[in-house]
This record gives sequence, structure tokens and C-alpha cells, in this order.
Amino acid sequence: MRPIKVRYPTRTRSLKVKDKVFVLEEIRSLDEAIDLICNEMTQEEQLDPFAEDLCPYFGVLWPSGIALAEFIGEHPELVRGKKVLELGCGLGLPSLVSSYLGGKVLATDYHPDVEEYYLRNCRHSSVESSYKRLNWRESKEDIGTFDIVIGSDVLYESKHAREVASGLIRFLKPGGRILLSDPLRPYLQKFLTAMKEEGMTEEMSVRHAEEKEILIFKFQKTIEDTE
Repeated sequence: MRPIKVRYPTRTRSLKVKDKVFVLEEIRSLDEAIDLICNEMTQEEQLDPFAEDLCPYFGVLWPSGIALAEFIGEHPELVRGKKVLELGCGLGLPSLVSSYLGGKVLATDYHPDVEEYYLRNCRHSSVESSYKRLNWRESKEDIGTFDIVIGSDVLYESKHAREVASGLIRFLKPGGRILLSDPLRPYLQKFLTAMKEEGMTEEMSVRHAEEKEILIFKFQKTIEDTE
């Protein structure tokens, strides 16, 4: 699939988390943005199975991302002084909050346009953070391990739940934690079962964002490896 660059109309949103106002630039309308990129594709490209990867779903501030950011804001001890990895960061609000609270954050996503938006939002919010393009579900690239791995709404595909669970766990330091938010996706229960089979315990809480119920999960290894 050839690279396709589209300049989407944007708008800014301000959200207060903890004691700071974060300013995010997001795509003005997802439907409008999808029409724009489809207009740039040939008919053959639109039929390419990889065309879906170029849809700008990253450019919307989803409720799960807001809920995760607010949860981190209420529990700064989870990220302060820690190495933090966000997978599928999109606009990156949880990473921005984690950076502001003293985490050493690496934000990642696979969509080719995310870096521009994420770094722009870092500037808008006066926050310093690192970014790397990464397909965490499939890539075997070694980016090290982290004290905490975070992600919002990562269970939207029908990939095998164990693959997703293993993909998350491989980035985790011994004793580390995984923090996820989920809007009750259909694959959630299979994923939770896979995490349990991987030896992870969970704590769950319920939040609401944008009038949506969001579940927040905190995972940790049941028995840490001693080898």
C-alpha cells in the first residue's frame, strides 16, 4: 500500500486532568476524514485489506482514552518515576498525563500519521515525551521493558486473545503492571481469560467518560519469576 498523506480539518479540545489543562488537536469529523482518504485512494487501493490501517481512527479522542487518563491522574504513583509504554496511543492523552506526572513515557502507534499529531499535542500541552512507530501486535522489535504498560480500547479486532495478552506482557518488567481501559468490547472476556492463563491477576474499576461506561483493568503477575 503506497503512503497517502491527507490534511484533515482539525479542532482543539481542552480537558482538565488532575490540576492541568491538556490541549489536544483532533480530527474535526471522523466521517469527513474517512471520505477524504477514500477520495485519495484508487478503487483497487480501497479493496486492499491494508486500506483499513490507513483509516484515521487515531484522530478522535475516544472515551476509553479519557477514562484511562483520568484514572492515571487520580493515581499518579502508578507512573511517577516509572518507565511507561503506551500502545496504540492515538492522540495520546494518557501518555501526556503520565509524562506530566513524572513518568518517562514512550508513546507508540502504528498509523503513519500519529507521530505528527502526538508531538503536536505535546507542544500544545507543554509536555515532553518520546514517540516511536510500532506495530506491537505483530512486530518482534526489541524496545526494552517497562514498569507500566498502558493502553485504551485495544481489543477492537478479532485477533486471538492470547496473542494480544502475550503482546502486552512481553514489554513488562518483572513486577510491572499493565493498565488498560475498555468500553466492553466483544472480545474482552476471552482476553481476560487469556491474561489469567498467562499468570496475571486483575483489579477492575468502573468509570464513565463521554456518557460511556468504561472498565479500567490493572494487571500484575501472580507469582514473579525467580529465574
